[in-house]
Amino acid sequence: MKAAILYLFFLNSIFSEVDLNYNYNYEKNGVKTKFSDWVPYKLHKWNPKFLEDYYELYGLKLHYGENELRRDIGFLKTGINANFRHPNNALCKVENEKEYHKYRLLVTMHLNLQIMRGYMRIASLYDKRHLYFQNLTFAHDLKKSFTTAESIYKEAIPYWEKALDLAKKADEIKSEIDLGTMESERYEIISGKLHFGNIINDHIKAVRKKIESIDEYLKNNPEQDHPPL
Repeated sequence: MKAAILYLFFLNSIFSEVDLNYNYNYEKNGVKTKFSDWVPYKLHKWNPKFLEDYYELYGLKLHYGENELRRDIGFLKTGINANFRHPNNALCKVENEKEYHKYRLLVTMHLNLQIMRGYMRIASLYDKRHLYFQNLTFAHDLKKSFTTAESIYKEAIPYWEKALDLAKKADEIKSEIDLGTMESERYEIISGKLHFGNIINDHIKAVRKKIESIDEYLKNNPEQDHPPL
């Protein structure tokens, strides 16, 4: 027993003297070089180039904020202006030029819809579904928030209009391709089941009514028109 204790004490004394230096120097052609310099800087790094590459960077976490949303919007906006991959490397199988043309229309339509949704999600962070009387204590800040929400809702409109135009063009090509979600989006847009133009306008009208209510309150209570302490 005593021997085992002495052996453990001996091991601890050895390891306690070890200097954990992770930048060991090695001889490389006669010159000392840090071990970290041996590893290529761009090892496993991926540089997006094509539209599909940027689309694959898009991803929304379960819990997200404005920064995550604007990052995804940035990826998608860059992707829209990038070239498509070679047809052999498309997101689905395409067998002829018509299918590849429809593929490009649908993917671009979908990216515009995702950008539009991103803006609507950001706007919702500044919006408030119901304005109760007790909320008017913060009327000054609420007006600023609602005004920001209104402007961001309006930013979503051009991307909906572009997606609608692309859906109409894609609908003219009758052969379906293996992009089920995007084909469903196209069908719902063309059939009128999915009309984000109306949805966005409803949000804008609702937020305008809330701003008008706050304006009326501040008109009658001008002393409240300042940030709360």
